[in-house]
Amino acid sequence: MMKTKLSKLIALALCAAVLFCASAVTAFAESAADAAYVNPETGYRVVIIDDIKLLTDTEKKDLAGDMKPLTQYGNVAFWATDENTTNEIEQTRLKRRELFDLNSGSVFAINMNPSVRKLTIQSYGDIENVINDSVARSITDNVKSYASDKQYYLCAKNAFSQMFRKLDGGTIPEPLKIAGYIVIAFMLGIIIVLAVAFSAHCNPLVKNAMEYSGMRMKANGKVNRVLGIQYIGTSTVHRPPAPVYVSSGRSCSSCSSGSSCSSCSSCSSGSSCSSCGSGGSSSF
Repeated sequence: MMKTKLSKLIALALCAAVLFCASAVTAFAESAADAAYVNPETGYRVVIIDDIKLLTDTEKKDLAGDMKPLTQYGNVAFWATDENTTNEIEQTRLKRRELFDLNSGSVFAINMNPSVRKLTIQSYGDIENVINDSVARSITDNVKSYASDKQYYLCAKNAFSQMFRKLDGGTIPEPLKIAGYIVIAFMLGIIIVLAVAFSAHCNPLVKNAMEYSGMRMKANGKVNRVLGIQYIGTSTVHRPPAPVYVSSGRSCSSCSSGSSCSSCSSCSSGSSCSSCGSGGSSSF
């Protein structure tokens, strides 16, 4: 009887060990599949996570090759998902933290959820120094037409190509930035024109009004010549000292406008957001 029970216990233990080994091997295989490439010099990885089967196996292999050059600067990942979210940049930031922690890295995400439909780039570390909020938004704007045409491989390929071009010191189309510069230049032009138009030297109406005012002041004995002002005596203005604000010691230096980090929703409060990074997104 005792031998029978002992045999059953041994059999159960062996089964448990086999199941554990099988699950461990499966998990390792999945992890190895995610790391499509590791740069032998920098140690940075290429990771492709296609949760919704957006790409074919051939496209995944080709995309991994397209992503390799970026590993000179940091880890890089492609992520296709249909998870719902109200903040796609924060969602992508969390995925980057999950994959690369606080190492230099960037994630290009395609969210196919009907209520989201966004392309997002979220970066941190050395990559963030170049692929900041405005650059990320420009790249997603440049490639969103591919996603609209359901050419998802070309969308990702061109996104990573433009990221590498910027990191390598090149330029990419940035129509929104150019439009912003045009608007600023136009507003400055208007300000200059108005300043010239209302100046006393160029506008006779303003000049005459100032001369008339000066003559009236002269007639009243308040000045000793037209348009001349006589100052009599001196005066001292006492102002209270400016208040000194003492910092709480926490830093928010790396919080950016596109980071959308829940821990740095208010930089003025001194909250720490060292892990936010930069991000930008576009609808398609």
